[in-house]
Amino acid sequence: MAKKKSNFPFKIVLDAPVPIFFVVLSVLVFIVDYFFLKDKTSLFLTSSPTMSGGNLPFVPTAPLSYFRLILYVFGFASPQLLITDLIFIMLLGPAIEERYGSVVIAIMMAVSALFSGVLNVCFSKVSLRGASCIIFMLIFLNSFMSLSKKKIPVSFLFMVILYVLREYFEKSGGVVVILICIAGGLCGSLFAFLTSPKARAEKKAASGENAGQNENIKPRFSFKGKKSTDETLPASDNTDFDVTLVDNFDL
Repeated sequence: MAKKKSNFPFKIVLDAPVPIFFVVLSVLVFIVDYFFLKDKTSLFLTSSPTMSGGNLPFVPTAPLSYFRLILYVFGFASPQLLITDLIFIMLLGPAIEERYGSVVIAIMMAVSALFSGVLNVCFSKVSLRGASCIIFMLIFLNSFMSLSKKKIPVSFLFMVILYVLREYFEKSGGVVVILICIAGGLCGSLFAFLTSPKARAEKKAASGENAGQNENIKPRFSFKGKKSTDETLPASDNTDFDVTLVDNFDL
């Protein structure tokens, strides 16, 4: 039997696998923690370690402390924080992944989380929870697209100010925690300069130009005949040929 064609005119594509994977995993962790474990997961995995004297001090001999340095980005204290953070990630993440690639954006997210976690161990007594550092990284990367053209978009300034205000009023820890998240976002976004699409495009264009120059070198041979004026030569040797090599470089 012939397959029946679908009347749906659109095709669903997985356009941003890394942000979507992050969102799905965060939602699953929140559902398990909020409805079944009653916020007990935060005591094990989804809260970053702190400096000594904090609510969750870092223990160098405990392997769990090292996992907390990254896994805290999947923990959210309330449904409101979960929804707003994931909206930011889904709005900003796909454009960044399309520009830099899935592997690069995954590495940048991990670097931002790890750097913020280490700074929190050094300077804060309050645990981090949520993906604030990753959102700051995505905001910075989106702004870099305009900064490369020597422009500072007003929307970028408003976005940073509003998100900082949200962090200040919604989360505990004060200015120190906000600065730690901003520093982690900057550290992760700086990794993008190592794999800048502009640099890759210029390198590709340069290699293509060199290849084109090599192909445009076309040697051409020209044979010019010259009749001999010496009447004593035999009839068969009456014509002498000079071979001239002409190099034509069509650049």
